[in-house]
Amino acid sequence: MTKRVLFARVGWMRWYKGVQEDDSRPIGGGAYNETEIGHEAFNFLPVENRYLGYFQPQLQPQERQETNPSSIHLERIEHAFLGNKLEHVLVIFVARNPDEGGQYIVGWYLDATVYRYEQKSTLKARRQLGYFLETAAVDDFGMLLPLGRRSFRVPGGVKGGFGRANICYTLDDHGSPKENSPWMADAAEYVTSYGHENAATSPESATDQDIAEVVEVSIESGAGCQSNPRIRKAVEEYSMQWAEKRLRKLGLKPRDTHKTESFDFLCTSGGADLFVEVKGTQSDGTCISLTPNEVAHAKQYSNSALFIVYDVKVEGKRRPKVTGGKELLLMPWDIAAGKLAERSYTFTVPQSAFS
Repeated sequence: MTKRVLFARVGWMRWYKGVQEDDSRPIGGGAYNETEIGHEAFNFLPVENRYLGYFQPQLQPQERQETNPSSIHLERIEHAFLGNKLEHVLVIFVARNPDEGGQYIVGWYLDATVYRYEQKSTLKARRQLGYFLETAAVDDFGMLLPLGRRSFRVPGGVKGGFGRANICYTLDDHGSPKENSPWMADAAEYVTSYGHENAATSPESATDQDIAEVVEVSIESGAGCQSNPRIRKAVEEYSMQWAEKRLRKLGLKPRDTHKTESFDFLCTSGGADLFVEVKGTQSDGTCISLTPNEVAHAKQYSNSALFIVYDVKVEGKRRPKVTGGKELLLMPWDIAAGKLAERSYTFTVPQSAFS
């Protein structure tokens, strides 16, 4: 795991670039956000080529005095550190999804400076609000995940998970790595290997994700199916499990890459790489939705395959149960053989593939 890592819980937002019509305030993240606009609302607003980040560290009992303000225990990021400013820290932001439940990674500062005490600011663009974190607003130092990419779930309410406080350290009170918290190393690996869109620097990527989701809902509705986020997620997980089992039976040695790449499985076929995209649907499988990155990747690499799990059945909405279905494997996947509707990115599978 990266040597210096800090996990910070914030309220759930789309952009974190200040108050916007479609993103007016953080949802959750502490009692303050219930009546006020939390400072984290500006975490991905570039000001003077910097991102200034905020979250509310929980007050310790001995700190509940105006003379001893809330602080970040830097010595629990770097053992025995005594200064008030610690550099080169990976700060991972976590937020609770208000629609689906559970808490997920929403973004990170790759190379941040973390301050022990809140820093004052006179910047009007962010309402002169203070901050604890700082990083350069260049390249991928500040990564904000589009809503559709927020899939890494962080455990909470269990031993070793992210507790009730809005801050989670990798070291315990004695400076030793925490036990029973393997998710921390997994989260750091996920962050450092992520290869998808950055909504902080390319907001259009988040819009394209929305378009793909709208198209998917339209396809499901057209097939007489009721679609909601929980159902779509359940169908996706069901299809991934189905595809992985089938690919293993075919001797392709699938490796799950859906969290970090523009394809779902990296396989080996005849000693060469094979990129497999998996799609699950309640419809008859003749149309599927694709994101711009998925389209671009399929066009660029001829060693791509498309695995469709279709005609699945879903029971229940709150806790969907997925059963049944059929499979279709296009290997290789010639994306030019089907009909690709520009911008909406629906791929119509050639009828010959079903024969």
